[in-house]
Amino acid sequence: MNRKSGFTLIELIVTVALAAIIVTIGIPSFRTIILNNSRTAQVNEFVGVLNLARSEAAKRGIRVTICRRLNDTTCATDTTSIWENGWIVWVDQNNNGTLDANETIKIYGAIPNSFTLRSGGTFTQSMAYLPNGASTSNTNLGTDTFRLCDSRGIDQARFIVISITGRARVREKDTAAGDTCP
Repeated sequence: MNRKSGFTLIELIVTVALAAIIVTIGIPSFRTIILNNSRTAQVNEFVGVLNLARSEAAKRGIRVTICRRLNDTTCATDTTSIWENGWIVWVDQNNNGTLDANETIKIYGAIPNSFTLRSGGTFTQSMAYLPNGASTSNTNLGTDTFRLCDSRGIDQARFIVISITGRARVREKDTAAGDTCP
């Protein structure tokens, strides 16, 4: 008896159909996982920047500023509160309030296009940490909330709250706080 081993056409069609069904069901779950992981990475990076600036201010004993990045050598001067283009961490060694040569600590590039990062009304251009760890801005107020949003809207947004003492904490949507996404 001469038997050929292999798959029949029916078995192959059933296998391909099952694979298509599984992939169709699984892809949206993977998209959600990818978006959640990207959001967490963006939040962690920004909180890390805040912690870097705060620790540098304490270590150096001088004000350390985080400003919205216009390019690698210039801070944005408009008051749009749009932080997506990145930011620059710098120390104001000559205490003139502007970013000069050799004052840059670290430059961060733009965040992915699928995200928005906006501040409230206080940190529209920049925020700074004083040597005692307190936060301040160009309006001398030290509290604000950064909103990191993606295409899923307010329900999946994360909010980085900066207290007057400079402490950053992350929270989810709070309807009582009037949270919004752009």
